[in-house]
Amino acid sequence: MKNSYIFIASLLLPLAAWTAPSQPEFQLNGNVIQAHADFLASDLLEGRAAGSRGYDLAAAYVAAQFRQYGLKPVSGSGYMQRVPLVEATVVLPGSSMIFKKDAATETFEYGTDYLPEANFFTSPVSITAPLAFAGYGITAPELHYDDLADVDLQGRIAVILDGAPQRFHAAQRDYYAWRDTKYANLIRHGAIAVIEVMKDDVSVDSRSDAGESPWEHAVSMSWISDMRRVNADDDPVDPFTDLKIKMRLNPQSAARLFVNGHSWEEVMSAAMADTLQGFALPGSMTLKTTTGLRRTESSNVVGVIAGSDPELRREYVMVTAHLDHLGRGAAVNGDNIYNGMQHNAVGVAMMLELARMLAALPQKPRRSIVFVASTAGDRTAQGIQHFLKTGPVSVNNIVAAINIDMPLPLLQTSDVIGIGTDQSSLGSTVSNVLQQMNLRLSNPDAGDGSLTRAGLAAFVQAGVPVVELRSGNHARSSRIDMRDLKRDYMQNHFDQPSDDASNAAPDIEAARDLDTVIARVLVTVANDVTRPVWYRSSVIHSKLRH
Repeated sequence: MKNSYIFIASLLLPLAAWTAPSQPEFQLNGNVIQAHADFLASDLLEGRAAGSRGYDLAAAYVAAQFRQYGLKPVSGSGYMQRVPLVEATVVLPGSSMIFKKDAATETFEYGTDYLPEANFFTSPVSITAPLAFAGYGITAPELHYDDLADVDLQGRIAVILDGAPQRFHAAQRDYYAWRDTKYANLIRHGAIAVIEVMKDDVSVDSRSDAGESPWEHAVSMSWISDMRRVNADDDPVDPFTDLKIKMRLNPQSAARLFVNGHSWEEVMSAAMADTLQGFALPGSMTLKTTTGLRRTESSNVVGVIAGSDPELRREYVMVTAHLDHLGRGAAVNGDNIYNGMQHNAVGVAMMLELARMLAALPQKPRRSIVFVASTAGDRTAQGIQHFLKTGPVSVNNIVAAINIDMPLPLLQTSDVIGIGTDQSSLGSTVSNVLQQMNLRLSNPDAGDGSLTRAGLAAFVQAGVPVVELRSGNHARSSRIDMRDLKRDYMQNHFDQPSDDASNAAPDIEAARDLDTVIARVLVTVANDVTRPVWYRSSVIHSKLRH
């Protein structure tokens, strides 16, 4: 394990004793968390790709743990909830981007200039259409902002910028920068395809400080397939089929489209000044994509601890962690197994230890607790979406959810990061628990977390208050920079074969501490007769529910 991740006992302080009389003592074991994580991230499971033998082994392991702990299956099919899927992989030789203006023809290169997204319904797909620049692709009437006010997108290919105006506050920016929001808006205005120009800036999670730009990172990960769950009509679920082709464009290549009247430099200056306006672009574009499609299936693993209250036991608090990762892929330093230790073997291991501890309590919480190790989480959370849409627990009976995704317990911290804690009354519960434990609640850094992330947006769309808790940014020793440790992980190990037991093992005390926080929040919610509610000020909830 890397030296910077090693637990330095002499520098760290133990958690203050938690003495609230309404809570049982929680006996969580960091060594057990480590043991689960080591197995789930082992080469034997080959990276746990959804639909693979390695994932099936991981799912069988989780189901065996649930059975051993005494959790009950939620249906007659046992602990496994089948998730039918379509897997789509872009085929390089069948994709192209050709720009025509007057008598000139310009060909863009795959990987150098553009990256196509998969089409789940038709292959190949080819369109030729005029272009229009549509700013960020945002229409926000309550903010008196509309990129599309002066541009006709009917039958055109929309060229948009990644992100959202800086003048939007964080929650507004999260919602309006979300691709789903933009795609729905473009379709309403008649666009038939979209070319999204990627950001050219850097962020903590972009790995750019390691010499790799956001575009280069996207290219290096373009081998990863995408997935969609299949509905009752046996069709892939994709709400944006009216956009026949979706492509990403290298910001260094975008300038070639902006000629005769509007230069790329002028567009960038307007974006910095928040004065973007849409306009027609000269010429036309011919786009083509070819996608390899494969029918497959995987399984969510679901177990329940029945509540102790005769009435409240009909309601559920949900704990989720995605079990899958990327499987085998492009080799890095001779290693092609993407083990996913921190992303997300550790999260599943923490969920398993949480289930064991709660199942062993002599007095169970009043509400029932449903644990879901979900599939296809790294493929836009298809497993969780399937669970919420098809049961086996009615979404109306789910009062709250706690998601565990890449919690990064690298060292013990004096704070906990809460994603979504400012959006619902779950935030007050988290704050109260942390205060009792002499810990602080921290907001996620910019780009580090949002409820529009696929694994969380599904809950918001279903109306279920949700939070995600992660290890904080302040190590208990002032001599250790926690952000540096996280930055090192993000730049060198995140979604790489080196995210394994040798390079990214958790600190077992930090994992136990964070799991204890989650346990106390979970039991508090499960025992409270009042259901959590969304705050009226929640932009994301109000938008996604309408």
